[in-house]
Amino acid sequence: MTLQTRLLFFLFLLLGANLYAQTSIKGRVLSADGTPQSDVSIRLLRSPDSTLVSSQKTNAEGTYQLQITQKGTFVVRVQALGFAEYVSAEMMLTPGEQRLLDDIYLHGDLTEIAVVSVSGRQPAIRQYADKLVVDVEGSVLSEGNNALELLEKTPGIVSDGKGNFSIQGRAGANVRIDGRETYLTGAQLASMLRGMQAADVAKLELMSNPSAREDAAGTAGIINIVTKRNKRSGFGGDVFVRGSQSRRSQGTVGGGVHYKVNGWNMYANGSIGREQSEDSTLVERQFFNNGALQTLQKQKETKELDPGKFHSLRTGASYEFNDGGVLDASFHWMRGRFISKSLIDMITSNATGSTTQTAATNNQFDETFNNLTFNINYVNKYEGEDHFLKINFDYAPHTNAYNNSFRTDIANLQTNTNNTTARTNVQDLSNTTYAGRLDYSKPFSDLGKLELGWKATYFFINNDVRNDTLSGTSWLRDANTSNQFQYTQHIQAAYAMYSGKFNRFEYQAGLRGEYTFIKANQVTLNDISKQRYFDLFPNGFLLYHINDANTIRGSFSSRIERPGDHDINAFRIYEDAFTYSEGNPELKPERSYIGEIGHGYKNALFTTVSMSYGYDVINWISRVGSNPGENLTRPANIGDFKNYSASVMYNNTFFPWWTGSHYLNAFHNNYKGEIDGVILDSEGSSWSANSRHTLHLKWGLRAEVAGYYNSGVTTGAMRTDQRYGVDLAAEKKMLDDRAMLKLAVTGLIRNGNPQYTSTYGDLVIWQSAFPDNRKVMLSLSYRFGE
Repeated sequence: MTLQTRLLFFLFLLLGANLYAQTSIKGRVLSADGTPQSDVSIRLLRSPDSTLVSSQKTNAEGTYQLQITQKGTFVVRVQALGFAEYVSAEMMLTPGEQRLLDDIYLHGDLTEIAVVSVSGRQPAIRQYADKLVVDVEGSVLSEGNNALELLEKTPGIVSDGKGNFSIQGRAGANVRIDGRETYLTGAQLASMLRGMQAADVAKLELMSNPSAREDAAGTAGIINIVTKRNKRSGFGGDVFVRGSQSRRSQGTVGGGVHYKVNGWNMYANGSIGREQSEDSTLVERQFFNNGALQTLQKQKETKELDPGKFHSLRTGASYEFNDGGVLDASFHWMRGRFISKSLIDMITSNATGSTTQTAATNNQFDETFNNLTFNINYVNKYEGEDHFLKINFDYAPHTNAYNNSFRTDIANLQTNTNNTTARTNVQDLSNTTYAGRLDYSKPFSDLGKLELGWKATYFFINNDVRNDTLSGTSWLRDANTSNQFQYTQHIQAAYAMYSGKFNRFEYQAGLRGEYTFIKANQVTLNDISKQRYFDLFPNGFLLYHINDANTIRGSFSSRIERPGDHDINAFRIYEDAFTYSEGNPELKPERSYIGEIGHGYKNALFTTVSMSYGYDVINWISRVGSNPGENLTRPANIGDFKNYSASVMYNNTFFPWWTGSHYLNAFHNNYKGEIDGVILDSEGSSWSANSRHTLHLKWGLRAEVAGYYNSGVTTGAMRTDQRYGVDLAAEKKMLDDRAMLKLAVTGLIRNGNPQYTSTYGDLVIWQSAFPDNRKVMLSLSYRFGE
């Protein structure tokens, strides 16, 4: 009997067991206008001494389900920020009883001031025991940004703009959408996020120390993008139009419909967008030999995106059965095409400063992505929210196509000769993922529960690359860089996790095991390599309630970063005539260990300190290429990594109409190792700050201003320079709150030329970018129906 069969057999045994005759209390919490309220605190208290028996937070649908095992008289107390407290009448409950309570309607605890009336609202940033949650749905500033821009400005996240993200200075964050893998990395992930609108995002969840329930991939943790879902009953929908202007213009139109009645919840929404942009970059490369400068390159690149087009469609339906089970099916389609061109002027000089060569390069890029995700999900909740069975299946076929060309005219001033080199790069990339998982949770009392789960993922990539070079007037295939590459990854995972309470302590201990099979087939070289390994990933959480106002939490986890297909594909991908990248088939998985300790005060002030250690760290290093004047970027296991981090988050109310959320993070990174005989000893300290202020004014007007600063980050052989900016936005409700007009300015104050420096061996690279990141955005939306 295989491990999976045994696990399934055990789960079904648990399903058939009725260890306790439990009472189930089920209900829903709504605002006065009938909108479901999530994250509302529900407490079941014994009467008359008000002893806490059970507690829970409402889900996205506003529902809750409590359970007890003893007979008695109880009351339900509901508390939510900005709403008047609700306490139910006393009720007698007996074991085994299933009771559906009437809907609870919360009424605002209003505070009147001279210019504004304020009702309940949640802080923009919230800290939980296992994650940091950033509210996007309630943010005016999200308007007009794409998801990539949204992540770049999120507290605690550092982005390189190329689909790679860090959490609290630790590189290697895994990005998910609605809790599911995107199955994309690097440039492919960046393209998809550029085509996803921040206005479609409800919140961001930053899990720096995920539990055993989550995949172990991602040495920095997990960034989960939670999209908006319909919460309203009946039939309705919305339409919108957005436009923005930077150096060039951008625009998006779209809308959606929903229908929710009698257990059915169906929705469809989509958007079509077009964007243009213009940016420039200055690059200086210094080539050394035994410490002496030999060659200096200075280049300026101007790049225009004209146009970028993207389409998005999300649709799905769910049905809630009478027994509490919910069957959900969804489909998400994203397609984008980015056509751009760049002009590069480069001057090469020798150590004395004399110009030896000039080069003018004209690059044309035509890149397309087409991402599909099909999902079927079933959840059955039994006696309570903590007693459930979840079954999930994903099918995700993605394709990328690249048709790029590079033409360079070179003038050699030493020999007084001119020549032209040209290259085309055509790629057809497809990746298909099948994933299935099973999760089961069983409470054994009000104080403890056991969770078990299994997941299988099959991932296949086919990458066909053709590079042609110009010889005279004919194009010839470059056999040294053209290739077909196939990559297969199969992961089987199982986990067990127990959580409970003891006096003032809450704890959780988990263990996850993952078996990995990888097959890399360099078809062109007729070279097949295989890897098989099994890893255990323990983790634990501990929360201590000092008193009603203060808590202390601690956590530990172990993570892994497996080399992806682009990491191990040995053939070259050209960016221009002098710059290219290639993979490393010899890469080993990177492993890391993360520990955190934190303190919370009244759900307003949170402090966290953490330490992370990793080895066999995977990092892309820029080095001297195979020919003079060329630079190559290639991944390597660069050695060990240590990260020390401290952060403070504070939510406060300046006035009833002015609230703020603030985040401050300081960290130190240290990399030590050896790459191809070159010693790497790189370290640096960094700090970042983010402050968001929301102003609720009269006449239905709301304004928001946010400022952010990042002092720069050391990652491997690279050090980025400071980045900062101030964004401003305002919105006005109209037509009985059905219409919304929004105006936003991104980069009102900004760092116009973020920089980085890379130092490795005989090559030092300095780059200064001038991105198209100052925008004025205007949007209008209208909600119709119920």
